[in-house]
Amino acid sequence: MNIEEKKFGLYLTILRFLTFKITENLRRVYLDFDINSHKILLTAFYQIYPSELELELLDDIVTDSDAHIPDFFVESCVKLVDELSDDEYKKHEFVVFAFYYE
Repeated sequence: MNIEEKKFGLYLTILRFLTFKITENLRRVYLDFDINSHKILLTAFYQIYPSELELELLDDIVTDSDAHIPDFFVESCVKLVDELSDDEYKKHEFVVFAFYYE
């Protein structure tokens, strides 16, 4: 298995833990890998600062993912939509979730 296939497999593992963890406030979730240091970063963008419950839901995604990916350490980063740039998707390896804007 090459590195890209490995990353896609890890992406699929993390994707399945988003079920029932998406709130109206969550707008995007990006996924990045540092293969050399065995780290995975989930960057979650919210419309307004997330509530305690929303932070717990994000932590659940991280914890569940971490438990199923023993070779990697999964962590999260919280940001606001105001920090999103037009080409944000180019800065990350995977889009895990994106809210549709009209």
